[in-house]
Order: sequence, then C-alpha cells, then structure tokens
Amino acid sequence: MFPEAVFEDRFRMSRSLFTGIVEELTLQCEFFCEKEDYTGKLRISSLIKCTSAIRQLAYNTVPDALDEYLQMDNATSRQCLEKFCTSIVHIFGHEFLRKPTLTDVERLYAFHENKHGFPGMLGSLDCTDGAWFGCPIAHKAQYCRRDHGP
Repeated sequence: MFPEAVFEDRFRMSRSLFTGIVEELTLQCEFFCEKEDYTGKLRISSLIKCTSAIRQLAYNTVPDALDEYLQMDNATSRQCLEKFCTSIVHIFGHEFLRKPTLTDVERLYAFHENKHGFPGMLGSLDCTDGAWFGCPIAHKAQYCRRDHGP
C-alpha cells in the first residue's frame, strides 16, 4: 500500500474516505460485491472496480488507458464508472447533493476564517451581493454574479 500522502495524491482523497466508499458500495450495490466465476476463481475485486472509476474521474482518463494498470478491459472499466456514479448518487445523494443547511454554512464560515484569516466569505469577491457602482461600463457584467445580472 502507498503511504497516506502518496495515496491522497493519486486518488485525490484520504484512504479512510476511499475505504468508506468501497465498503458502502459493497454493502449497497451487488455489482461491487466480490463473486466467483464459473471456475470458482474470484472476479474483479471491489477495490479494483472503485479504483478504476475514481481514476477515470480524478484524471479524466479513458477506460482503455487503465487496462494494463488494473488488468481490466475497456468495457468493464466503463461499466465500473457507470455503476459507481449511479450508486454514489443513490447512496450519498441525500446528504451531499442538497442545499447546505445553516449548520453546514456555519461550519464552512468557521473553516474559511481559520484557514484564510478573515470571516464571512464563502466565495470570491464577485460573489458578494453588493453592486459594483465604480466599475467601468466596459466591465459592467464581467465582475458580477451571473444569477443577479449585470
């Protein structure tokens, strides 16, 4: 196994998050369960299937590029990505694909203040609600939020 820092560089997430995702997928989705083939040999492991999907997402890799690295053919790798994405949305969507709650926003504000040293800002300056009255006419819509108009 890789040291933690190398793992995070390669997978763009912590090892504990990765193993948690693999465990949940194994419990919730039959595709990720390890099964035997007709000869009694184990098929592709859930770790390899998740690795294939995450590497495709993290590095924008085509499935064919992973065939030698993971010993998995193109069609299986593509199927892993499809099943991974639909399963992740099904399992974790209610928690992570929703509008942030007040608690979430407060936690983000606190994290941002601790990291950057100034409070009360979640985005960049162009995401503030104030109008840019002093902005030159030529730049009128360039530095404002798109949902508020120019």
